[in-house]
Amino acid sequence: MEFMDVLRSFFLVAHFVGLAAIIGPFLLQARWKGQYAFPVVLGGAITQLVTGLVLVGLAEMRAAQLDFEVDHVKVAVKLVIALIVFVVALLGFLKQRKTEGGGGRELLPFFHTAGGLALINTALAVFW
Repeated sequence: MEFMDVLRSFFLVAHFVGLAAIIGPFLLQARWKGQYAFPVVLGGAITQLVTGLVLVGLAEMRAAQLDFEVDHVKVAVKLVIALIVFVVALLGFLKQRKTEGGGGRELLPFFHTAGGLALINTALAVFW
């Protein structure tokens, strides 16, 4: 296995860990009324953004070697969704920190938006 393959595999695993950090709490806490795991979701969103950008860079390098094209439209759509997930998770995290007791129903839209869009981004990665 070449170094670039090992590097890609490392970042792909990290990308999956970031995904799990967003979707796991979302599926577990979707019906809760407070104390959402925004720090975990925010960390997952940051991990997803960083590792996703690195994976695209590695794909571009590989594309140049093997003479194939990276689907830039797909990358752009997934990046926009990932940025929205990050912003929503950050806003939810900041709002939760300001409220006593960890917040309640007013945080639910932030939590559902971040988790739902992460699921959509996963479906796009698989089916597109």
